[in-house]
Order: sequence, then C-alpha cells, then structure tokens
Amino acid sequence: MQRKKILFSVNLPAALMTLAVFLILGCAPVIYNFTPEQGKAGTEVEINGKRFGDTVAKNEVTFEGVSVPASDILFASKNKLRVKVPPGAKTGFILVRTSRGSDESDKNFIIPGDASWTFMVYMAADNDLEGAAMDDFLEMSSVKNSDSINIITQLDRASGYNQAYGDWTDTRRFAIRNGNTPSIAPVQNLGEANMGDPAVLQDFVEWGITNYPAAHYALVIWNHGDGWKAMKQRLDSLSITAKSVANPDCGVARAIAIDVDANDRLYMKEVQTALLGAKQRLSERFNTQVKLDLVGFDACLMGMIENAYALRDITNYMVGSEEVEPWDGWPYDLILPRLVQDPSTTPRKLAEYIVDDYAASYAGQGGITQAAVDISKVTDLTTKLNLFTAAANAEWNLMADARDNAQQFHPSWSNSCWGTDLCGFIKNVKNNVASQSIKDAAEAVHQAVQNFVINSKCSGNMPDVHGTAIYFPPDQAAYNNDPDHTAYQDANTFMPVDFVKYNNWDNWLQNFYANIPQ
Repeated sequence: MQRKKILFSVNLPAALMTLAVFLILGCAPVIYNFTPEQGKAGTEVEINGKRFGDTVAKNEVTFEGVSVPASDILFASKNKLRVKVPPGAKTGFILVRTSRGSDESDKNFIIPGDASWTFMVYMAADNDLEGAAMDDFLEMSSVKNSDSINIITQLDRASGYNQAYGDWTDTRRFAIRNGNTPSIAPVQNLGEANMGDPAVLQDFVEWGITNYPAAHYALVIWNHGDGWKAMKQRLDSLSITAKSVANPDCGVARAIAIDVDANDRLYMKEVQTALLGAKQRLSERFNTQVKLDLVGFDACLMGMIENAYALRDITNYMVGSEEVEPWDGWPYDLILPRLVQDPSTTPRKLAEYIVDDYAASYAGQGGITQAAVDISKVTDLTTKLNLFTAAANAEWNLMADARDNAQQFHPSWSNSCWGTDLCGFIKNVKNNVASQSIKDAAEAVHQAVQNFVINSKCSGNMPDVHGTAIYFPPDQAAYNNDPDHTAYQDANTFMPVDFVKYNNWDNWLQNFYANIPQ
C-alpha cells in the first residue's frame, strides 16, 4: 500500500518530527476487507477495518474515484461501514478517507460488465522468432470472444524470416478477437518501434491498462531470454550484426526482447524500470494504486530469483522457465480459454494454470520446466539466503558437490547463463554437510523456496527442478569466462542488478571460489 508523503513547514526537533509522522499515519483508517466483492450500482457493500469515523459525516468513501453520496453511507462505526455502490462506479479500489488520512482496499471491487482480465502480450518478434509469433497470434485468436477478457498485443515483426500475413515489418497493436490474423487492421500502427527500448514497453503497459480497464492485469514479455543478464557492453557496443544477434549459436548472451532492426534488447533492469514507471504514472493518472497481477516471461531461462527480486514492487506473481523454452513457447490456446470459462479466476490460479498448461502441452518431451512464484515471498527468501551465506563458511568441497549435483541450466552455445536450481543445491547442502548451523540455515532456505514457488512442473528427465534458479557458475574460471560476470558485482553501475546490490550471494560466490579446488 503506497501512501502520499506528508510535508511539514514547522520547525520541530527530529524526534518530535518522527513522533508527529507516526501519530498522523498511525491514526489513518485501515481497510481489512469488504463483502460482497462485486456488484452493480446500488449494491450494499460492507467494509471492515479500523479507525473509521464513528458517524456517517466523518467518512468519505469512493469506488475507483467515484464518491458515495452521504445519503448512501448507511452505517458507520470505527470498525465497519455499510455503503451503496455509487452510480457510474468502475471496477477498481475502494477508498475510505477521514480527517486523519485514508486507505485503499488491497484488491478491486468488480462492477459486472467490466472486463475481469486484460491479458497483455509484448511480442518482440523482430528476430528469428517471427514465425513463432505468427503461431502464437493465431493461438490467441482461436479463443472465443468474451466481454470478460481483453487480449491485447504489441507485435513487432522482422524482415526476412516469415513472409506470411502481408509480411509487414513495423510495430502494431491489436485487440485480438476470435478468428483474427496478423493481417487485420491494427488498433494502432506505431511504425518501426524499438521493442528493446524500455520506454516502448512502458508505453504499451500504460496504453493497455488505460484503454482496456479490468479487475486484473497480466503482462507477458515474449521473446528470447537470458535470465538476469545485464551486459556491460550493450551488444558489444552494437557492433554485432542484426542476423548474428538473433542466432542462438552465436554465443552472445541475451537478456530479453531482442529487436534486430534496432540492434537492441531489454535488460532486466530496463524491464524493472519500465514497469515501475508505468505503475507510477498510472497511479498518478487514476489517483489510485495500479499494480500488475501477473508478469510472465514467454522466453528462455527467466525463472530466476534475480528476476523475481527485480519485480518485488511491481507484481504479485511471476511465471518463468528455468530452462530454455521450445520454439512453440506458451500454449495460449489452452491458457486463455480458462479466463473465458471462469472470469473470476484469481491471479494466483491463473499463474498455476499457465504452469499446468505449459507442462501438458509438452507432455512426453524432455528438458521442460515452468514455474509460478509468489512475489510477496521473495523478500523472506532473500533474507533466509543471506543468513545461509553468513553460516556457510566451511565444508566448501561438500558445497561444491552439492552445486554440481543440482540441476544446471547452461546452454551449450553460451559462456554465460549459469543457472542452478536453488532448492536442489540447498537440499544437497543440507544432506551433505556435518555442520548443524549450516544445515539449519539450508533448511530455512528450503522452506522459504517452498513458500515462494506456488507451482512447478518439469519433464521426467529433470526430476530435481523446483521452480527457481540462481546464478552459480561452477568455479572461478567459468565465472571469469562469463562475458557478463562483472555485471554480477556490487561495483557494477551499468544496468545494476538489485538482487546483487541488496543481498550477499555475489560476495559468497567469491568466498566459494576461493575455497574450492580450481
């Protein structure tokens, strides 16, 4: 819950200033919940919480900025309000304001007739995945039309990979309906946009939420992926040719959303900045809190704790694969019908469905992973991991064995992309070492990972995969040979990685390498 800053013009000693802020914020109302969770204008809604005004006149109530007339505040006490949904209300947050401050509900009140979900797909297909983008567009358009779900996409195509559907090569926005193809007239034609520019991603999110309001919002970033990467030299100063950037055998480490025409890509720090910027601008525009319910990566190698930590102030759930994804990526023709069939699907349930449907679509194939994580649990996980790094300062050879026997995610064509399944490593540490303090710290991380990962699926040839990877090259030589290793250091100022900046894993890695045989 974000709160506006309170500015004082009086000159008070620091201690009194702190006390004054505490007293004012401490007296503001707090909303716990409300019932029912949806209804048309005139529906009576009971709001439960604390520090409400004890008379009708002491409370102001709004539904997504639309005020409830005083005559429609039917009951008021310090812990409960009963009000009628005002005419003209839209799906959104309930706000209660008193003379001591205000509070918004943690979730939307839904007005029937408004969409339940807006599902946004940022399709960066100006690269060798253009053909896959055409396939996925058709999967989305195979879904039955429903007023309960908006399916919108921003699609950028390439030259020279796929000539279907008019072979256009600019960037277009679509509101996809049943039976559409990529050759239909778009909602907007942006010309040639650089999908590797964070401002373009931010603009798409703001446009989608502004023009297609809903109770819930999902954003999928669609393209190649490379985990947390933030290369110090952007595409080697952009000297690599467009064709080689898109070639998965060229040995170039990737982040996400490669745009061949622009010789650019999105680094995870840019994704984070773009989505935080969109959240702030939308919140200011609508004078209410706006937050993505789910962020998914239909891309390779994005299921990492580093990425989840970057999204900690942006979304409630993240979906991503620890391993490389197959050409077909996510099965949108399985995922999206679930929202049509049940518009009340919760964000958590949608995240779980994506994992289940992805695994089902590749049944019998090897090398398949997908997982959904609860972003609200990532801070606890990193806290437990920091305690582990403080305790794990002995029995280094056994910890090296634990790492080597955990599932690795390291494509043969890359000198980087050193992902290791975090839970697999931690379980091996717990089973290998003799130190009780290290065992206890490892068990705490193990429990935190289990709370963090809400659904994880993997193929039979990868049984020890548990939903989130962490950067973990096997030795100092592999670390040094990773062209991006300097980005995984506290001193890095180019696209800095928040997980590295605010946690201790990167420092522990150096202790680990200094104490194992090379």
